Amino acid sequence: MRIDSISNVAFLGNYLPRKCGIATFTTDLSEAVSSVSPQLGVSVIAMTNTPETYNYPKRVSFEIRQHNIDDYKRAADYINSSNVDILCLQHEFGIFGGAWGNYLLTFMKSINVPIVTTFHTVLEKDIGQEEVFREICDLSDRVVVMSNMAMKILDKYKIPDEKKIFIHHGVPDLPFVDPNFYKDKFKAMGKKVIFSFGLIGPDKGLEYMLEAMPKIIKKHNDVIYIILGSTHPEIVKSKGEEYYLFLQRLVDKLELNKHVFFHKKFVELEELCEYLSAADIYVTPYIKKEQIVSGTLAYAVGTGKAVVSTPYWYAQELLADNRGMLAKFKNPSSLAQAINKLLDDPTVLHTTRIKAYQYGRDMTWKNVAINYVDAFNDTISSIEEGKVVYGRVERPIRLTSLPEVNLNHLRNLTSHYGIVQHAKYTVPNYKHGYALDDNARALILSAQYFKLYQNREILFLLDKYLAFLINAQDESGRFTNFFDMGLSPTEENDPAINLGDDWHGRSLWALGYLIAFAPDHYSVIAKECFDKAVTHRVESLRGAAFAILGIFNYLRRYGGARDVRSILISYCDMIVTEYERHQDSKWQWFENILAYANGLLPTALFKGYTIEKNIKYFNTAMATMNFLLDNCIRNDTMSLIGSHRWYKKNKVRSLFDQQPIDAFWMIKVCKAAYLVTKDEEYLKPMKISFEWFLGGNDNNRNLYDFVTGGCYDGLTRTGVNLNQGAESTICFLLSLLSMKEISVVQENPEKEA
Repeated sequence: MRIDSISNVAFLGNYLPRKCGIATFTTDLSEAVSSVSPQLGVSVIAMTNTPETYNYPKRVSFEIRQHNIDDYKRAADYINSSNVDILCLQHEFGIFGGAWGNYLLTFMKSINVPIVTTFHTVLEKDIGQEEVFREICDLSDRVVVMSNMAMKILDKYKIPDEKKIFIHHGVPDLPFVDPNFYKDKFKAMGKKVIFSFGLIGPDKGLEYMLEAMPKIIKKHNDVIYIILGSTHPEIVKSKGEEYYLFLQRLVDKLELNKHVFFHKKFVELEELCEYLSAADIYVTPYIKKEQIVSGTLAYAVGTGKAVVSTPYWYAQELLADNRGMLAKFKNPSSLAQAINKLLDDPTVLHTTRIKAYQYGRDMTWKNVAINYVDAFNDTISSIEEGKVVYGRVERPIRLTSLPEVNLNHLRNLTSHYGIVQHAKYTVPNYKHGYALDDNARALILSAQYFKLYQNREILFLLDKYLAFLINAQDESGRFTNFFDMGLSPTEENDPAINLGDDWHGRSLWALGYLIAFAPDHYSVIAKECFDKAVTHRVESLRGAAFAILGIFNYLRRYGGARDVRSILISYCDMIVTEYERHQDSKWQWFENILAYANGLLPTALFKGYTIEKNIKYFNTAMATMNFLLDNCIRNDTMSLIGSHRWYKKNKVRSLFDQQPIDAFWMIKVCKAAYLVTKDEEYLKPMKISFEWFLGGNDNNRNLYDFVTGGCYDGLTRTGVNLNQGAESTICFLLSLLSMKEISVVQENPEKEA
């Protein structure tokens, strides 16, 4: 163990007396590091999940309230102003605030000390978690995992070998003892003791072990089963003691009261060791194979218990080479068979214990702490010597400073009925009422957010926007666009005042997106509305393009819908025909004017090509997209077509006012081209288009308001339009989600976008 490079280390994670596995791990690890390196200063930043603080020991020098973003910033300031040399971060999804814990990223980006991150969960697939997980890896100097399976999963994320470290989960260093010496303490003398411990919840599968007990007792009537632990505090918050009471009732039903004992408490390490020492067999009947580590299983193996477990990933690894026995998931008979095999043959039981104990010698907290201290020193030495330790895989569109998704202003603009059209600065302007256009966009936004992050809080907003759309549709399937404060249609819907039918196509786009990606009950509602609406012909170019996007997503789910597919073909043919009418060698466009949401039109043809493989759709999309990019990108800066006079054929283009909706559709068309061609050339203009919001524009002005989460309504000749209305805010948020989504698709081509 090297001790020359660092003087002070800080740990970040949950900490005792908070009751959870991460708190126990962080406490044990920090104490072990302090013990093996007494010259080190060891401090802790504790994650707190309650309004009140815990009674932390002196080692905890700072605490972060999980859902308070400002606390993460203050903690970064605290680290940067202290004498900490390195941070050891304990990561688990669920203990940090934000979508999939992305508040943590704010902290990590702000500190100026090296980071060694220990992952307690490593998942193979999940779009929202994957995005956050990748960025944590990027921001960490070393990543530690506790199983070889986790190392293999890191390979799939392309984490460089020199960045990855395998270190066992720590265990207490106990002697190899005869369980009978400790049974008297638990009134178990003359009994064979089966034991499970840990915070209790439905994923522990304890009911299957209870159902196995009658078959075990039939052969070994002297068996008792002790279940030590209380319900996980987070489960108590959401479901109370429902599962624990279910287990107790099951014991009554199976008449196991003389054989099964619940010890409902959270014990200190010394008492836990006494329980472990008294056990003959330890059981983990967990129900999910993806569990990458288990502290309770590590403790059982490390203290030389004969273990029976279901074959989740960590158990397969730890119990290999006859260090324990595996039983089938959710199978009481299989559990009983494995346990009876051990109880039937004391030699097999004892041999299994010895093999587990010998393997566990490398897992003692002393050895684990030495490995961590070596990792800390090696990390700092590598940085000081100028070696590459970050190993970051550059991805063209993964900006180093993508904003977090902030929905505060979206919520601010949303009333009981839906999202209002306009704002005076940041204040909703109700007298202008509501537009179906904005609520359809907001419906897509909320569904896409849920698709990425699986955060059910967004469904509250999704309900409002979908209800608005349903209210705006008449019995025939047609939509009304404008409504006043009381949700009555306004005179703006008069065709003599408001020509076009874009809102009908935009509603089809929103409904199609829900059908493809929203939870099933939303899909059913959306399909009912879609089927009524799609039969009404859309006449405008942009309305037809929106309809194509909706039908494209509809066909993702109902690919055999021939009638709907024929409508898509007719709209694609209509748009191509307009291109052929208006284009010439210098003007590759569908109209004699470049106006608003220009990127929408080639985007629709890319989607049409994806369904039909009609090369004419592809060629037209490519020609018009390149024409648009040629006219809007100057010196790697996005210069959108201004809305003052637009850009008419053979005329001078208007430079201002530039609108967020146009930046959004530039992002969408580049994304569509990339998804069709897999050519990363199109990710560069996609990135340039997004940077328009963040100051990469003709005035070098930021359109995104980092404080409110809103977006200014336009870029003017003198600055920005300070109003933050619905269209601009939603277009920014949709753009941001597209940027986050495409990085996932780039690494995982099978992902849908």
